[in-house]
Amino acid sequence: MNRTQLLAFTLLVSAGALSAAPGTISAKTATSGSGSSPIPAAPAPASAGAQTDRQNAPTSAELSRLNGKLLNRFDRSLVDIEYFFRPDENADRTEIAVGYPCPACGRMHNENPELILADQRPFRVPGYALSATEFLSSDITAMPDWVKSIDVVFQGKRYPARIVAYYPEHRSVRLQTGKPVAGIVPLTFRKEKEKERKFAFFRVEEGGTRIASVRPYSNTGIVRNLASGKEYVTMPPNSLIVNGDGELLGLSMKNTLPLGSERELNPLKWKELSATEFENHLAAFRTMLKENVYAVRLRLKPVKQASGTLRYRRGKMRNEIDAFGIKLCDGRVLIAANLTPAETARLSGIFLTVDGKTVPARFVGTFRHFGALTAIPEKPLPGKGIRIYDKPLAREFGTDVYIVQLKTLGRNLDLDVLTDELRLLLTGFRGFQVPPFTSRSNMLVFKTDGELLSLLLERRRIKQSGGIKYPVSGDLLSAQMKDFDRSNVPRKGEEQIAWLGIEFQKLDPALARAKNAAELTADGKYGLLILSVYPGSPAAGLGLKEGDILISITPKGAVKPERLEGGLFRTNRIDRFPWARYDEIPQQYYNEIPAPWGSTRNDFNEMLGRIGLGTGIRLGVVRDGKFQEYDLTISAAPPSFDTTEKFTDEPLGLTVCDLTYEVRNYFQMKAPEGGILVAKVRPGGRAAVAGIKPYELILSVNGKTVSNLNEFKKETAGQKELRLGVRRLAVTRIVTIKLDNGN
Repeated sequence: MNRTQLLAFTLLVSAGALSAAPGTISAKTATSGSGSSPIPAAPAPASAGAQTDRQNAPTSAELSRLNGKLLNRFDRSLVDIEYFFRPDENADRTEIAVGYPCPACGRMHNENPELILADQRPFRVPGYALSATEFLSSDITAMPDWVKSIDVVFQGKRYPARIVAYYPEHRSVRLQTGKPVAGIVPLTFRKEKEKERKFAFFRVEEGGTRIASVRPYSNTGIVRNLASGKEYVTMPPNSLIVNGDGELLGLSMKNTLPLGSERELNPLKWKELSATEFENHLAAFRTMLKENVYAVRLRLKPVKQASGTLRYRRGKMRNEIDAFGIKLCDGRVLIAANLTPAETARLSGIFLTVDGKTVPARFVGTFRHFGALTAIPEKPLPGKGIRIYDKPLAREFGTDVYIVQLKTLGRNLDLDVLTDELRLLLTGFRGFQVPPFTSRSNMLVFKTDGELLSLLLERRRIKQSGGIKYPVSGDLLSAQMKDFDRSNVPRKGEEQIAWLGIEFQKLDPALARAKNAAELTADGKYGLLILSVYPGSPAAGLGLKEGDILISITPKGAVKPERLEGGLFRTNRIDRFPWARYDEIPQQYYNEIPAPWGSTRNDFNEMLGRIGLGTGIRLGVVRDGKFQEYDLTISAAPPSFDTTEKFTDEPLGLTVCDLTYEVRNYFQMKAPEGGILVAKVRPGGRAAVAGIKPYELILSVNGKTVSNLNEFKKETAGQKELRLGVRRLAVTRIVTIKLDNGN
């Protein structure tokens, strides 16, 4: 057994079950960057010379002569098949790649149709003449509606062709031209004799160069899938099988074949599926998908956003999320949507689009480790539901599958489907076996009978994942649906924001060294310096204090701490608010003035929200150059300037609110002191003309102290003139505003 065969065998039987096999699902790999490339196949165990008796192995000179002989003999029997693609209705093409197994490198030659379209070129595949009008080539798994045209190319001339039959077991297709190809010599096959030496001959484009090669061949390389008990024969793909005299014995198109089927290499005797039968089966599968897969819209309670605070965050506050849902056999709908726990808490409605109509659904539970939830529709849905395959995927190695890419377009779903073979599995989350692709798109893998083998979901992470989705197998899906995250549920009432109760700034090398924490913080790369701690906050309860450095968070059940990289956190406190020049600010910029205190919606609290309210965590803290750990349960912040109720007095052109914890802390107000805060001033309104500005305090109305919003409403109602006691820092003044007839 040579190195290539040993590698393939080791991958097949690793850990007592099939974890990898020659070939790969043809899917484009998306990375966190902009580039992407197909996942390569495991090296095909096709160098069959190691399976030949070394004493009878041909010399390099003999192989060279045979190569030239075969090239001359079959030169007029080999063609190129060129596929020209068309864009879809959105002027692009699927992320799912097309390809064929290469006999030279043993890997899949994969390309993305969208890239091929952009390059204005065809995708070229080796082809073999069965007659003057019929040709065999690899099934590149392109769906019929992707293909604009197909040409058979021979001696520089093109002949339009179409696919007329499929050979699923051999992953091949038969094409037919409209007229005979001039000068072509059809392949003729001779029956194999006992103990004659055999060779694999191929012509292919490899590394941009067209090459021809011949290798010794024997079909005695056997591997067994220990999960299913099935045995396979290793084969050289896309090769003519010949004897030492150059006589043609058969065609080998795949890396592997089920044991026994390798004995029949004459394509004229292969079991075929007509193009009509193939398209009918595909149409039935598409119909099943449309009956059981729906566009889903998730509606979230709007987030209260105070004027002038953290404007850069507004785009991150989603109020509606488009996703897709899969009806399961038990009537539940599995919805692929990566909601953070904070977003799940705001979830107010789940709406399925079924046959163009909206069907509400009731929340059931969220997955603990992946971005998905389940719901029960409020009325029965059409379709029988989709069954989840709940056994290890290794049992299905080598079987035909449908790969589906879904796009959600508002209330509509667009889908692409291709057929392929489950040829490679990787070990994924918690040891579950998965197909080897990641993507930013929605991809699902089905058995051809409609069972769901795998789909892509985002991982729940403390840090944002960047939209990358990872494969989740059916058996892992089944396990996740039995272990919902009970704390990650919609919550009634006002929005709740997770908090620790600190103001912070990111470290830098100078700060890290000054705090004797350079070694523990990678010279300031990791860590958040605590600037202040709010009284009565969770941080205060732990005994955290100004000057401490938060360096890590470990959620309950996590394997390792999540280090806090300073570059991911923005300091949002304004230490030097320009009160001294406040009167110089023109009215038109009032709504652009940021609040002088930190917002509860900061990056650190947002991270806590992704972990979830009610979840236990362990904080890693550096104090005086020493590392310490503190345990706490994430809790909700009290009402803040961002979330508290605000009242707009239209005649005054003024919006006010009660004093919240961070406002009182900023103005250093003692507990008995009252008042209300000016949250917003309309430029040109009566309040603005009278000189009132955002973030000042109103302490009295017409000589009467006001301690809260209700008192302010009562004292201003029906008044024709208002004398407001206004405070800016330690300076108080009286502002008079006249109202006509109380308006």
